[in-house]
Amino acid sequence: MSENIQLPSGDNPWKGLFKKDSFLFGTILGIIVPLLMFFLVEFVHLGDQMGVRDSSLYLLGLIVNLFLVRYYFKKEISNTGKGVFLISFLVVLAVFFFKS
Repeated sequence: MSENIQLPSGDNPWKGLFKKDSFLFGTILGIIVPLLMFFLVEFVHLGDQMGVRDSSLYLLGLIVNLFLVRYYFKKEISNTGKGVFLISFLVVLAVFFFKS
């Protein structure tokens, strides 16, 4: 009396998530890594535990964003790339103004 359970054959909503060409999606994606690094630096004090300066950890977060920008522009998903680039630029300005 076993029944075969089949999932609906519709599109998987997670499939192709990172191929979306949306400026809003790019800004949200661009905020994730710098926000995570900010949390690790300010609340976990990761820089103190590792013996590195806080600005080095912020730079690491920006490097990840730059890889995302390169990926999206290379795949010609430019609106998402522009969103990630904008957030990266704003984070650089914020680090210069608030951490100097």
